[in-house]
Parts: sequence; structure tokens; C-alpha cells
Amino acid sequence: MATPADRIYSLEGKGLKLTTAEDIAPYLEELRAVEILEELRLNGNTIGAEAAQALAQVLKTKPTLKIATLHDIFTSRLKDEVKQSVIAICGVLVDFPDLIELNLSDNAFGPLGAEAMSEFLSQHTGLQVLRLNNNGLGIHGGTTIATALIKCQAECEKQGKEPALHTIVCGRNRLENGSAGVFAKAFAALKSLREVRMPQNGIRPEGIAELIGGLSSNTKLTVLDLQDNTFTHSGSAVLASALPSWVALETLNVGDCLLSATGGRLVIEALKDRATLKSVNLQYNEIELDGAIALAESLRSLKLLESLELNGNRFDAESNAVELIKAALSENDIDDDIIGSLSDMEEITDDEEEESASEAEEEEEEEEEEKAPTVADAMEEDKKHAESAGPKTASEVLEDDLADLVSQMKKQLNV
Repeated sequence: MATPADRIYSLEGKGLKLTTAEDIAPYLEELRAVEILEELRLNGNTIGAEAAQALAQVLKTKPTLKIATLHDIFTSRLKDEVKQSVIAICGVLVDFPDLIELNLSDNAFGPLGAEAMSEFLSQHTGLQVLRLNNNGLGIHGGTTIATALIKCQAECEKQGKEPALHTIVCGRNRLENGSAGVFAKAFAALKSLREVRMPQNGIRPEGIAELIGGLSSNTKLTVLDLQDNTFTHSGSAVLASALPSWVALETLNVGDCLLSATGGRLVIEALKDRATLKSVNLQYNEIELDGAIALAESLRSLKLLESLELNGNRFDAESNAVELIKAALSENDIDDDIIGSLSDMEEITDDEEEESASEAEEEEEEEEEEKAPTVADAMEEDKKHAESAGPKTASEVLEDDLADLVSQMKKQLNV
């Protein structure tokens, strides 16, 4: 529900340089005049420590605040100055019972800023949305934030409350594997998460496995964005195992994650269990032709799909696999224009094909000898049963055609 205009105070995008208490004084008078303040928008200005402390004093009189939009408010400020500002503002916000959203993105405060807000995050049990994108947190800052979230969960238990935090945005922060384990513990403790966005953090397969392991207990998860981290086969296998537990998942973004040919196929085959999906990003993941064929099979279960990104993978945009994908979408009455551009598909050299085949053999040796039947197998089995069942409907004919195409292409690929 949108905030009524008379309950919003905004200096959004004005480019003001507010260094001293005197600089910010005219705007604080305007703020005082707002009888019931529910939303504060200060983004797109630069605020110094003295001005921030003056702001904090006025904010004390506005305990009805629900949303604090404070991204990009410390441009050109020194780190120590930013730390003082964050301490002053968060020191007031911690006592606001109605505060549900805090956005401090695009403030390069690093680990010092994380330390400055850690007390707030540890104690404010009502916060629902936390946005910390592009803050330069690093491993130390990320660990500080995650540790604070764990403490907040302990405080919730102490007060007999369910955790409120459902959205975490923490991308472009160089979190790496060093903080992934602590974030995983925080996620596992919360169990309340619905949206998690952590793109571009330099997290590698071991850290990805930890994160997803922590998230697997958050059964209400609807959005997972881990774009531009590194999965490879091992991270992809953990994701594939976790997907069935996210029964409400609507958005999965693992573009630019180097899933690998075999890892990508594992994830793709697991997608068929997530009929709630509306948006899937699998761009630039070295997915090959067999993965594309498997995707066509999985898509038959995704009747709500609205967006599908496949560009930059390793199968021909003009291949029969793409036709299979389009046919599966058509079966669900979905226009194939939901598929994004396929203008940057990679070509596999002979050496790369041999290397990929060798890697696949090694990985298969490590997996269980017996695997569950694939969707294609089930389709072929259904066809056998249907041969004596009388005249077929148009939908059944289309299904048989798809099964035949899949079978033929599998024989060509020896999969």
C-alpha cells in the first residue's frame, strides 16, 4: 500500500550538499512540519556528520516512520565521517517500532559502516526489508552484518516473536566465501526470507553451497538472485537439491554463474518441480545442447513462466533444441517472445567438446549409478500406454511429437 503523500518527506535527487547543522536547518523545519511521518526519502544528496546528527535529533520526534530511503547520501564523505553519520541515524531508528524498511545502498561505507549499523540490526526485531547494495562491505563487513542478523534472531526468540525480516538485498559487496558461512547461518536461523538478492559478490562454489544450504529452510522464498557468482558443477548440484524445498519460488536468477554443462543440466532438470516459477535467468552458463533439450522437458511444467533468459550458452540458436523449447512454451499457451535475445551464443571447439565430455564422465562416475527417470523417459512410457487408448487429442499428438524429437536428439548426442 502506497504511503499517503502528506506522510512523506522527500529531498530525493536534489543533489544537496548538507555538511553543517546550518546547511540542513531549513529542511529540518520542513520535516518538523510533517505531523505523521511514515516515509523519509533523502537519497541523491550528500550529508555530513554534523548535518546527520542534527537530522537524528529531529527524527526522534517522528517515531511513526516506516520506510527510510537513505541510499546514495554520503558521496565525497570520509569513512570516519560516514561512520558517525550512520551511528547517529541508526541510533534513533532502532527505537522506531513501526520501521519496516531501511535502504542504505550505494553508500561506500565499507566495514566501518557495517559496524556502525550492527547494533541497530541486532536489536530491531520488526525490520522487514534491508537493502545494502554496493556498500563495499567486503568479507569483514559482510560477516558483521550477518552476525548482527543472527543476534536479532536470538532477540526475537527471547521476546517470543517470529522473525520479521523477509527481504535482503546485499549485492556488489565483495562478500566472497569468507562471509558466506555466516550469512548461511543467519539465513538458516531466520526461516522468514522471501526475497534474497546477492549478485556480484565473488562467491565461489563452496560459499554458494553454504548459502543455499542456509536458505533451504526458508520455504517461503519467492525470489533468489545470485547472478554473477561462481557455481560450477558442485554449487549447481546443491542448488538442484534445494529447488524442491522452495515451493513458492517465482524468480530464479543464476545468470553469469558458470553452472557448467553438467551442473546446468542438473539445475534445469530440477526446475520441473517448481511450477510457480515466473522468471528464470540461465544466461552465460556454458549450458550445452543436452541441457537445452532437458530444459524443453522441464518447461512443460512451468505454466506461469513470463521471462526466460538463455543467451550466451553453448548451443546453436537455430538448433532443434530451441524449437523444442518453443514447442513446450506453446503447449502452455506462452508466447515464445518471452525468450530473451540469443544473439551471443557460444560455439564449442573440438578441444572444448572433448574436455567437456571428459569432465562429464568423471562427474558421472561420482554420482549414483541409478538415477530417477527423466521427463523424456516418462513421456516415452506414456506414449506406449496411450497406443491402445483410442483416438488422441491434439494435445496428446503434440506431446508424442515432442517425445519423438527428444528421443531422436538424445540418440544423436548419446545421452
